[in-house]
Amino acid sequence: MGASTATSPPSRRDVAYAACLALVLGIGVLGVLLLNTAMQQQARQLTRVQQHIAALTEQAQLLQADVDRNRDPQLLAQRARALHLRPARNVLFLTPAGVSRPRGAAGRGHAG
Repeated sequence: MGASTATSPPSRRDVAYAACLALVLGIGVLGVLLLNTAMQQQARQLTRVQQHIAALTEQAQLLQADVDRNRDPQLLAQRARALHLRPARNVLFLTPAGVSRPRGAAGRGHAG
């Protein structure tokens, strides 16, 4: 009446298949773990680089604002007066051919 269900021990082929499958799965899990670790390191490095770029951009903007402020003609004139400087009236340029006046300055006299 009762059918006996006798289990046979696993064959060598079944054991080899199970071992191969476990090895492939283990290598896959290890590969995913290494890939995840590498991606996290790259993400941290990318964040550091982006923060460095942001700091450099801010510094460049501050320097450009300083340059723009120092190029203001009124500020330059004020600083020149504070240093007791006066405008150049008779400008000469040295060239390989000798001394020359700038174009348009031939009729100007010396007013200083």
